[in-house]
Amino acid sequence: MHTRSCESGFTLAEMLISLALMALLVTAAAMGIHAAQVSHAYNTEKADLVARVRGVLDRIARDIRRADSFSVPDGDDKVVTITMPDGSTRAYEWDGEDGGDLTLTVDGGTPATLTGFVHSFVVSDDNQPTCEVRLELVGDKAATEASITATPRKELF
Repeated sequence: MHTRSCESGFTLAEMLISLALMALLVTAAAMGIHAAQVSHAYNTEKADLVARVRGVLDRIARDIRRADSFSVPDGDDKVVTITMPDGSTRAYEWDGEDGGDLTLTVDGGTPATLTGFVHSFVVSDDNQPTCEVRLELVGDKAATEASITATPRKELF
């Protein structure tokens, strides 16, 4: 007499349990891959924003340190005008829109966009002759901000 328990193979219950466990493993792997992709996108955008904010602030600081003078209009914290030793002027200005552009205009010419994603551009000259500039950039996934303090005719070597 031949019984069913002696035959090799899997029962329906064993197959369903193994499929359920496999589905859990695949779901966990997919969630891990998704988390890695989100993290990569965040870190990539964060690095780009940090590089942008540092580059722009370094440029502004370099110009202020080389300048004869700078001015911040009363009541307007969105622009700084720098007068260079050769008499030329440079105006760094934010258009005021959340996520807008920061531009540079040399001697009243055509504005050149330095960066977008600007959330805040604050210029302070409370401690004359020192100028403090704070810039905040906000992207889709990340944000960063930084500030510099510079004094005209105090170049760093």
